[in-house]
Amino acid sequence: MDMTTNTIKMSHFGALAIVQLDRPSALNALSLEMLEQLKAVLIDAFADESVKSIWLESTTAKAFCAGGDVKALNLTLAELALPIEKSAIGKKYFALEYSIDQMIEQSPKPIVAFAEGLVYGGGWGLFAGANLRLCSETASFAMPEIQIGFYPDVGSANFLQKLNWRVGTLLGLSGITISAKEAMALDFVDGFVTADYADVLKKQLSDGIDVTELAIDAADTDIADIHDHWMDAITLLPEEAALNDWINIAEENISFSPFKRAALAWVTGSPWSIAFTWHYFQRMRGLSRVMVLESDTKVGAFFCTHPEFYEGVNAKLIEKNRLANWMYPQVESVPLNEILKAID
Repeated sequence: MDMTTNTIKMSHFGALAIVQLDRPSALNALSLEMLEQLKAVLIDAFADESVKSIWLESTTAKAFCAGGDVKALNLTLAELALPIEKSAIGKKYFALEYSIDQMIEQSPKPIVAFAEGLVYGGGWGLFAGANLRLCSETASFAMPEIQIGFYPDVGSANFLQKLNWRVGTLLGLSGITISAKEAMALDFVDGFVTADYADVLKKQLSDGIDVTELAIDAADTDIADIHDHWMDAITLLPEEAALNDWINIAEENISFSPFKRAALAWVTGSPWSIAFTWHYFQRMRGLSRVMVLESDTKVGAFFCTHPEFYEGVNAKLIEKNRLANWMYPQVESVPLNEILKAID
């Protein structure tokens, strides 16, 4: 059964349900309403016995999804006086968002995610749980939360760290944007396809072919070179080290592209968020995505009461491009007891 809301479209072709994120004017930023509609559509697709597989994509090539609509969330939070009220609103929003991430992660039917353009924050959270993760070469990926006084959520402490925790920790700490080829080289993407070839794959799935039988072209030959460049950089980061050690090593080795980008990101990012991410990713390392999402629900609600998050969103997204007035001048200034209180 086809279903269309003002932010989500679902069409049914044979054995395939196609779910499209459809808020192009906001680059599919996930509002509370959009999340409610997406959850309802997924529940219907799961329950429909004629649906063998699900295809998740965007109606715009500019963005699969630019993340959560933290601007709208922050404007709502600003109207509330009490921390307990802010926490309750945050918990409602994040519990819903993360429940959808968990639904995709544990879907009873195979889900194919196809991304073009931006795959940021909550968008990467949706993409990461799919059984088959495809993108065009226009896609770019980031968890840029340190720039708004937040932290990499949506279970990213699991999916970023799963294959190589040092790669994942660097991505979370820095929030740098990686290209589609880098995402492929680091195993966050399973294959490249064009929009035209995506239509071919959708037709095959609608005819009832199994997701595992789809023919995906081999990656470009330079993927191996990109992987090697990243690994040459990552091996410089000690497994047993303090946050400052990693920052110093990166800043001293900016001939490596990942380190150069990270060093630039740290100049404008929140020291509180960077320090928190370091300790939080350590604490979550090795846990399942479901367990991390459960923790994220509590931590996200806490951040909604924290002035750093309000300042970051206000500076970057509401007033636009204003330099944020962060609470601490550098990561070593952030009190460890504050971080541990937020995690616990």
